[in-house]
Amino acid sequence: MTMITTPTGVSLTYGTFGDPDHPPLLLIQGLGAHMLGWRADFCRQLADQGFHVLRFDNRDVGLSQKFPQGGYTLADLANDTAGLLTALGIPSAHIVGQSMGGMVAQQLALDHPTRVLTLALVYTAPSTDFLAGRDLVDERTHRPRARNRDEAITLYLDNEAVCASPGYPQDITWLRELGGQMYDRDHDPDGIERQLESLDNSPDRTPRLHHITVPTTILHGDGDRLISADASKLMHELIADSKLTIYPGMGHELPRPLWPQIITQIRDNAVRGSA
Repeated sequence: MTMITTPTGVSLTYGTFGDPDHPPLLLIQGLGAHMLGWRADFCRQLADQGFHVLRFDNRDVGLSQKFPQGGYTLADLANDTAGLLTALGIPSAHIVGQSMGGMVAQQLALDHPTRVLTLALVYTAPSTDFLAGRDLVDERTHRPRARNRDEAITLYLDNEAVCASPGYPQDITWLRELGGQMYDRDHDPDGIERQLESLDNSPDRTPRLHHITVPTTILHGDGDRLISADASKLMHELIADSKLTIYPGMGHELPRPLWPQIITQIRDNAVRGSA
């Protein structure tokens, strides 16, 4: 993991997998999620498909720069992402975003279209209107703060329970490990709340989605309690060069049994863009 500063002065922490000479594929995380949430095994399997995989901490989470004053929007997060590519000397990349990261990915494609080769939008939405579980998100952010590592892990497991897939067992062992790693790296609930505010401060992207012209694969689960799959159906209607897959039994997570299919779809979409 390495810290780098974008041209606008934002410090971001990132990590990579695979051959730097392979086409770059950048993973964007969701609300309050450290880049570690893109599991190393998942990243390595993507790299095995011929990509140089990059993951990073968004601002206000993990080891990236904090913005205690808040007041930013998803456009600022998209600018951070474009700035990361610039700082790394990468003209353009295949972009994969999950949840809030998928919202940032849309914004990146709209505001910085030359930086995006292809898009993979994973259980995300064009606006907060589709946050079917907004009450669950708000409740999660207003719980009593963890006072130590054990409490932080317990709270994280409780929070992630709403993301579970009805058709697949949730990997509790991995989530417990991840919760501890995130606590050890940086425990900052205030940063998560500022990221949530950025969602509310950002305009609806629906009227602009037809401007996205790169090959796009849209993935969602019919068991997602946080973001309605209707959001992905609408994005598919509005993004001309898009393909939609709704996975039966998948929630707001990437169940390991579905990795081969998901990775294949990301790869095939990238191939379409390269062609």
